[in-house]
Amino acid sequence: MKKYISTHNGIFHSDEITAIALLELFSDDEIVVKRVEHNTKDFSEFDMVIDIGQKFDGVKFFDHHQYSGGKSSAGLIWDYLEVAKEYPKISKLIKLVDANDTGVKKAEPFEYSSLIRCFNSDDINSPKQDEAFRDAVLFAKRILKSLKDAQDEIYEAKEIVANSYLFNANSSILELEKFTKHWSSYINGEKTPHIKAVVWQDEADGSYKIKIAPKKVGSFELNARRLPQNGSMEFVHSAGFFAVAKDRETMSEYLEGKI
Repeated sequence: MKKYISTHNGIFHSDEITAIALLELFSDDEIVVKRVEHNTKDFSEFDMVIDIGQKFDGVKFFDHHQYSGGKSSAGLIWDYLEVAKEYPKISKLIKLVDANDTGVKKAEPFEYSSLIRCFNSDDINSPKQDEAFRDAVLFAKRILKSLKDAQDEIYEAKEIVANSYLFNANSSILELEKFTKHWSSYINGEKTPHIKAVVWQDEADGSYKIKIAPKKVGSFELNARRLPQNGSMEFVHSAGFFAVAKDRETMSEYLEGKI
């Protein structure tokens, strides 16, 4: 199904650009956008009206200029979608857009809102501006999608970790059911201090790999002693946090008594 959206023409900003991008990313409907004059009164042909219309009802009209809660149109659409708790990093970005758009915090030159503004064409009353608007939406959507995908992968990682098992019955080493780059969100010194490392098989070449768990998420401090160099291994990082064995047997022999 198609959902017809109206927003204003002329110069665009990060709030309506982000609002449209959010709808395209999280809606099952095909989003069709029409940019109209600021003084337009009749919006009967539209399903939603964003950043224009002099009205806010949280259902069809989302003109944040009529909302007293200090949010931009992006913030109003984010509330409308009701997924903020599931995607905290997107929520953080939306709060920044709100602050920039409502004058709470001026956007720095290379911040998200400033980059969106750079997409405006040199002739805001020409067809070039509509093309620029679409380019800006695609840019915003790409950023939002990367944040959404990363969070979805973290949720998937939780299930992967839950379905994993001990490596050779070693209570300090978890063998991942399959590799996920977000395993340390759930395996680290704060959440699972007893698990010192994770092991997994590389599906591409059959090798076995090991990483020492961090003390906390995002930290370079390790939750176990460094892995030693060993000639039987394909690779051992000089920092001692990562190593590769050609097969499971080699990895088992390498780790025996070391973690």
